[in-house]
Amino acid sequence: MLRHRHTGSGALFASGKDRRSDRRAEGYRRAAAATAGAVITGFPALTRSAQQKKFLKPIVAGLNGKEGDPSYTSVSDVPRILAEKYDIEVDFQIHPSSTLGTDLSQLDAVQTGFIDITSNVTTQFMRYDPAFAFLDLPYIVTGWDQYLRIAKSPVWQQQAAQFEKGVGVKVLPPVGAGGYRLFWNNKRQTKTPADAAGLKMRSVTSPIVIELLRAWGTNPTPVPWVETYTALQQGVADGFHVQPIWTFKFNMYEVLKYATEVNAIFGIQFQVMNINTWNAIPESIQGPMMLAFQEAADNANVRDREAEDFFKGELRKVGMEIYTPNKSEFSQWQEKGRSVWGTAGKDIDRSVIDQTIALS
Repeated sequence: MLRHRHTGSGALFASGKDRRSDRRAEGYRRAAAATAGAVITGFPALTRSAQQKKFLKPIVAGLNGKEGDPSYTSVSDVPRILAEKYDIEVDFQIHPSSTLGTDLSQLDAVQTGFIDITSNVTTQFMRYDPAFAFLDLPYIVTGWDQYLRIAKSPVWQQQAAQFEKGVGVKVLPPVGAGGYRLFWNNKRQTKTPADAAGLKMRSVTSPIVIELLRAWGTNPTPVPWVETYTALQQGVADGFHVQPIWTFKFNMYEVLKYATEVNAIFGIQFQVMNINTWNAIPESIQGPMMLAFQEAADNANVRDREAEDFFKGELRKVGMEIYTPNKSEFSQWQEKGRSVWGTAGKDIDRSVIDQTIALS
């Protein structure tokens, strides 16, 4: 069992390029910090306390990501921020790399109170409530700038409130999940959907994602993330649709060869906290804690944005062939992908879709 009182922010990648990128991103960090509290409402004005506050009941987090990943640092940085900015001491015990169970079982564990916090991509939360299904619509999110606007927008707050009511958890600020998902496989290069026909693709349980993979002519096969490497190795699956960071960090390149930049779904994940745990935290700590989660997410987003191209480069170095479709080829992926809006996405509130498109 891995236990952490709290850790430093970690590093997605240790290189001179990263350090230079951090300096270039300083202006963005300042802007993010300035707006960190913009979407946190319902708490009194917060100032540094003259007397340290404590909430020492252990808060257990079960995460899929490894130490240093965005989903990890957006939780692990919270105790440090609370201590440095608000003189508040908390006890976070963080278990990375799915050590407390699969991605889905950890979500169940938060609901039941076995653990206090977990994080996952929006697609995996759909089995509980479809509030965030709109973010899985192929090609609705056009990149990082739009995602960052969505994350602090009224439409996000509106859908978070719906999710909280339907599921009975506290929704914490979102964080990027590595940018766009690529179409990976170990059989052949896929310049168009016609090339992908018949491939067995590991999938999450989201109906939209499953329908998308079918629209591209593949056979979707739901597999928990922790079992994906073995599934690829044994031929249960030929590929998957995920971001470069996860392909690299979990050594999936050892059982894959080809990738295509289809840019259909932008990875977004968010943390949830067990509602009883949240309610047990004094209000004088709840406000600063939400601000700390927002700041940690803002910082993780900066690193994650820079990491997207970095990990593509690292994957090319180990022999992965990453293909960028030309305009004609890309339009074929896009046309088939958008057909999902009228099938698996037909029940999504059109006003939510319109608000999201307006932020592009």
